[in-house]
Amino acid sequence: MDQSPPNQPEFVPMKGNKYMRLEDTHGAPKFQHTVVLGQPQPVVPQPRDHIIWSLCSLVYGNPFCLGMLAVYFSIKSRDKKMVGDLEGARKHGKTACCFNTVTLTLAILGLLFFFIIIYQVTH
Repeated sequence: MDQSPPNQPEFVPMKGNKYMRLEDTHGAPKFQHTVVLGQPQPVVPQPRDHIIWSLCSLVYGNPFCLGMLAVYFSIKSRDKKMVGDLEGARKHGKTACCFNTVTLTLAILGLLFFFIIIYQVTH
């Protein structure tokens, strides 16, 4: 088998040139360091798209197709976030959250109403 020689720590090839490692008189290697300082960027919270909540609203409780609307606005929010329009993503995410809240409220009220009717009929 033809094996290439292992990389030697004394030489580091860069664009065809070979550079030797610098050593001081004590034998410890010297390294050249470059430090790049920049202004810290402010941390901007990513807008939430509520996609999991929207999918649960679509599958488990979908009164008046509000769960489908929540999924639509969640996907729009995710698309806006991917292209960098954070304000548009925030707006669509808030709309999806509103539809999810209304869907959850209607589903709970519907189940509560259903159990009250069943209780009234059986007793």
